[in-house]
Amino acid sequence: MRLATALLACTLAAPAVAQNLTIGMQTEPGTMDPQFNLLGSNTSALRNIYDTLLSRDPSLQVRPSLAESFRAVDETTWEFKLRPGVRFHDGSPLTAEDVRFTIARIPNVQGNPNSYVTYIQGIREVQVVDPLTVRFLTDGPVPLLPTNISNVFIISAAHGLRPTSEFNTGQAAIGTGPYRYSSWQPGQPLVLERNAEYFAGAAHWQRVTFRPLTNDAARVGSLLAGDVDFINGVPLQDVARLERPASRTRVFGGPSAYVYMLFPEVGKDPLPGVRDTQGNPLPRNPWMDPRVREAVSLAINREAIVERLMEGRASVANQAVPAGFFGHSTRIPPARFDAERARVLLREAGYPNGFQTNLACPNDRFVNDSKICEAAAQQLQRVGIRVDLSAQPRATFFPQRARREWPMHAAGWGSLTGESSYFLTSQVHTPNRDLGLGAINYSGVSSPAIDALIQRGRRILDDGERRRVLEEAMEQTMAQNLIIPILTFEAVWAGRADRVRFTPRADEETLAIEILPATP
Repeated sequence: MRLATALLACTLAAPAVAQNLTIGMQTEPGTMDPQFNLLGSNTSALRNIYDTLLSRDPSLQVRPSLAESFRAVDETTWEFKLRPGVRFHDGSPLTAEDVRFTIARIPNVQGNPNSYVTYIQGIREVQVVDPLTVRFLTDGPVPLLPTNISNVFIISAAHGLRPTSEFNTGQAAIGTGPYRYSSWQPGQPLVLERNAEYFAGAAHWQRVTFRPLTNDAARVGSLLAGDVDFINGVPLQDVARLERPASRTRVFGGPSAYVYMLFPEVGKDPLPGVRDTQGNPLPRNPWMDPRVREAVSLAINREAIVERLMEGRASVANQAVPAGFFGHSTRIPPARFDAERARVLLREAGYPNGFQTNLACPNDRFVNDSKICEAAAQQLQRVGIRVDLSAQPRATFFPQRARREWPMHAAGWGSLTGESSYFLTSQVHTPNRDLGLGAINYSGVSSPAIDALIQRGRRILDDGERRRVLEEAMEQTMAQNLIIPILTFEAVWAGRADRVRFTPRADEETLAIEILPATP
């Protein structure tokens, strides 16, 4: 009798276990506030809880979400029709007033190191036409408004006045997404419960646990041991092992939107953190000399980094957006490695013996990110630029980057809109709070000529003309080596072959609703 009871209990428990999904994550979110600190690790987690008016498929193509349709009423007015019947996790209906409130809150989030304001540039007013119709009035043509709005999470006006701290405890983390917040603390798993009333249909998994496993070996080991069902950020040296049938795992890889780059600080003179060969502060900022920036680019052996360090699962980058993205210019020449020419340029610039510089980068954001940074530092040292490298946890790195504390930093950047204006408007344009431009320009780039191209490009409705202007802006940025690309990542995930299947996303987000059972 007891045996029969035990067997019955196991049988009843099996479906519940089968509907739980555990994901091992390379990085963890730092907030549950969907308007605080624009970072890929945050948006990836938050997109499981919150929705946007328009969403993006794995190839970054825009598709309907909370808005079932949209149209340009005229050159300065966009109208969105909300999907009827959508409810927040607390049961309240989604209305146009929630959209209006969401946009109004973004520039007012306190202490925000990376603001979402870059996505609402050009919006001067949000009009509530009726409960299911909202209009965005812009200060001129904004052709990318639908694309930009796909990155703005809609929050409830009833809860959105609460501070970020109450989002982090879950009190205000009320979205419309496929999963509801259950629990989270920094350093602990993010646990989500299925939203049975989700407008697009209930997700397969009843409970999803995002477990932070920042150590590469621990993450892979957990997958092989069956402690987790799925992992992101697969270490490249483990890909071949995970692809073997005996491992009972599957690898899912595809092109990424993220480019790893060097950012020399070109806006401060003199510049703390750069020194002569004797360790004395330099009287002038060396990065302000275009010959020095060109020397840095020529000193980097990108092909060696891609082939040896990344094991071929990346590609050499000559600009800040991957090939195929809108605004990627085929006229930009391939990146060159020429250490001797780099030394000549340094001599011509007045640094025959080189100089010293600090360089900072994160060590837990991308696959091999600190190793890429170390390789670049070693290559710079070979031409005479001696590097004092600081590879830091992202929780330390990103706030310091926002304060522009270093003479040069390295980081990855993903043009998650699928085109170059996102990069240009946020990282290249001179910071201008009134225009919402240069919001993430943390290296002091400021060129009136490039600014003019960026401002023109974001207003042109004709795609062909806009593409030409954006390509020119990218060409000028790269020709001056104001920002120095190294490589474009490939995104790699892995999962238990008997449990899951997955379509890789170019934005590298890990969305539980897109992790499907191995057998339909």
